[in-house]
Amino acid sequence: MSRALVQWNLWLLGGLLVIGLPLVAVALQAMVRRFAPDIVKGEHNDVAGFLIAVVGVVYAVTLAFIVIVTWEGYRDARTVVHHEAGSLRSLYRDSQALPEPTRSQIGTLVLEYGREVAAGEWAALDEGEGSRAAFDLISQMFETMSRAAPATPTHEAFLAEALAQLDDVAEDRAERISVAEDGLLSIMWAAIIVGGGVTIGFALLFGVSDQRLHYLMVGAFATVLALQIFVILVLSHPFSGDLAVSPHPILHVVRDFGG
Repeated sequence: MSRALVQWNLWLLGGLLVIGLPLVAVALQAMVRRFAPDIVKGEHNDVAGFLIAVVGVVYAVTLAFIVIVTWEGYRDARTVVHHEAGSLRSLYRDSQALPEPTRSQIGTLVLEYGREVAAGEWAALDEGEGSRAAFDLISQMFETMSRAAPATPTHEAFLAEALAQLDDVAEDRAERISVAEDGLLSIMWAAIIVGGGVTIGFALLFGVSDQRLHYLMVGAFATVLALQIFVILVLSHPFSGDLAVSPHPILHVVRDFGG
C-alpha cells in the first residue's frame, strides 16, 4: 500500500497529506464543538493538557526514530548504488589487462549490464523487483572469467582483482534489490497511524473558547504531524516515486567507457 502511494505525483501526495489531514482534523474539531459544547469551557484542561503533553512527547520520539530509520535506509541505498558503480568501473578497467577474447567479452558485458541496470532493472526496482536480464549478464561475466587463460602472472593478478570486483557488483546488486523489496515494517505504520490518531484525538478534546484560535491550533498541530508522515512515506521506498535514488552513477560508467 505504501509503495503505491509513493508512486503518486510528489506534489499531489504532499498536498493530500499536508492539506487534507489538517482539514479533516479541523472538521472533526468543528463536530466536537457542536455536539459536545461543554468541552469548549476547558474545565478539564489541566488533565487534558497533561495527557496531551505525555502522548505528544511519546509520539514525537516515535516519529523521530522512524524518520531517522527511513533516512538512513535511503542514504544507504544511494551508497550501495555508488559503490556498485565504482566496482563496475574497476571491473571494466581490470578486465582490459586480461588476454583476448576475455578482455573484449568482459568489456562488452560490463557495458550491457550498466545499460540494463539503468533502464530495465531501474524500472523493475520501482515495483520492488529485479531484472532477470541483469542477473543473466552477471552470470555470463562469471562464466567468461572462468574460461580465461592467463598467460602471465600479471594476467593472473588482474583476473583475481576483476573477480573480486565482480563479486562486489553482484553483492551490491543483491543488496539494492533487497532494499527495493523491503519497506517500512507494518508494525511501524501501525504505530504511526494509531499514534497520530490518538495524539490528534487528545488535541480535539482540549477546550479553547476562541473558535478561530482553536481551529488554528488543531490545524497547525495536524500539519506538523502530516509533514513528518509525508517524509517517512517518501523515504520508505528509496527506489520508487519522484525522489527515487538515481541510476546516474552507473550511467556515468557506461558513458565513460561506451561512448
